[in-house]
Amino acid sequence: MTVAVAALVRERGGPVALSQVTVRDPGAGELLVRIMASGVCATDLFGIAGGAGDRFPAVFGHEGAGIVEAVGEGVSALAVGDRVVLSFDSCGACASCRAGHPAYCDRFADLNYAPRSDADVDGERATTGWMSQSSWSTHVVARASNAVRIDDDVPWEVAATLGCGILTGVGTVLNVLRPAPGDALLVIGAGTTGLAAVMAARHRGVGRIVVVDPLEERRRLAQELGADQALEPGEVLAQPVSHVLDTVGTQSALDLALAALAPRGVCATVALRAGANPLTLSQSQLLWGRTLTGVIEGDADIHRDIPMLAALWRAGRLPVHRLVTGYAFDDIDAAVDDARAGRVVKAVARIGDAGTAGTIATAGTAGTAGTAAAAATAPAPALVPITEIADADLAHVWRSLPPVRPDELIGLWRGTGLSLTHPIQRQLERSGWFGKLFRTLDDVAPIVCTDADGDLVADVRLAGGGATVRTVRHDGVDTAAMLYDTRPVIDLFTRLGPDTILGVMTGPGTEVDGRRYHFVLERVDDRPVRVAGD
Repeated sequence: MTVAVAALVRERGGPVALSQVTVRDPGAGELLVRIMASGVCATDLFGIAGGAGDRFPAVFGHEGAGIVEAVGEGVSALAVGDRVVLSFDSCGACASCRAGHPAYCDRFADLNYAPRSDADVDGERATTGWMSQSSWSTHVVARASNAVRIDDDVPWEVAATLGCGILTGVGTVLNVLRPAPGDALLVIGAGTTGLAAVMAARHRGVGRIVVVDPLEERRRLAQELGADQALEPGEVLAQPVSHVLDTVGTQSALDLALAALAPRGVCATVALRAGANPLTLSQSQLLWGRTLTGVIEGDADIHRDIPMLAALWRAGRLPVHRLVTGYAFDDIDAAVDDARAGRVVKAVARIGDAGTAGTIATAGTAGTAGTAAAAATAPAPALVPITEIADADLAHVWRSLPPVRPDELIGLWRGTGLSLTHPIQRQLERSGWFGKLFRTLDDVAPIVCTDADGDLVADVRLAGGGATVRTVRHDGVDTAAMLYDTRPVIDLFTRLGPDTILGVMTGPGTEVDGRRYHFVLERVDDRPVRVAGD
């Protein structure tokens, strides 16, 4: 048993107050985690208001991040001392889980909402297990299946945002809507989820990003984070959009979403409201090929997507720290009140000692929504260049970008290696690698080099012949792929910009120490390219 301090809610809609509790030891497949920070999410407010039934006295919180202190029988993937983010749980065995959609697990409600008790307070059982964690506590019991290891360089207050709100916003953009550079996205509601979606859409190069929110300071913040336009409710969109993310879940939000959608457009709604929340929609609007889909947790696989979120944060493409207001654990009730009133975007309680990871903001300072955007709207900061992104994060970045159509590759491209310590990089450097030439989909010079006279030469010997272009699925993305004629190697591409793509080489011998070779191709004007030996 472990003596801990937890934020307890004793009655429906009641205050949050710290109490000493005793937490049980982890059982088979479980962990004891010392929580360092935990977010305050709308789902927690939903639970406090009684939306999940009468589970009081209860401990809420479901965006926990902390350190593993003990492991139960059968746990091998995690060890004492590991830093982890806690998120939703899933069974791993049902049809949805096996298909890669654990957010729609057959046992989701049982694993994440069913009351359980891991803690006693003054001899009384406290209800825990909120999203399989109840992370407003210095120590919690969680299952190993809903814990994801993170690197030491992610601050606790950033890590604590990744388990739900940020995951939902980014995941809905990347896993469900998947807007392309030529698309337009409308985000209804500029809270944590909506602003995370803005960041993801900007990173993805979406052509037009529009946000609707009643709060002026949040509209300003949305534009600072990459929105092209921020409107008050009731303002009319100048043009229809191809995609909508509804984070509000009201009748007016649904009406706005469907009215804004172009024919064949898609709206994803992620809001959780009490009860059945019946809404009325226009069936005639849907007849124009429009789609309305519900999304839980961004349709995410947490073991795949939370490391991706951390990688995008490190790469400067997901600045979630801009949303955070930090609170001492003693001020958890104020954090809940501020979140409920909309005075902050993302309240995060600093539950443990932040140590070397540092903190982001204190309550009432730069982390608040108002002061974060108090100045006149500034342009969104430049994205970190792809050449400055850590090699270990490139696979995550590759997956988060839009696919490339095969016909978009036609032409001459200059290549730049990103995996500088990879053996393939040294081989290409020795050859004088210039890039690739896609004459047609069935006539590709995979390795174009520069000779001593500065002329371009297709090195057929090094490439083992030519290559063709097809569409191939890799890491969940259906995209253009270059298949070498005589070698079991495939280069796959996602889009960085209008004339820039990110490539990854796959196949036997291309993975070293768990990392593949990544490179950038930039379109250049056509030049003569001779074949070696001509």
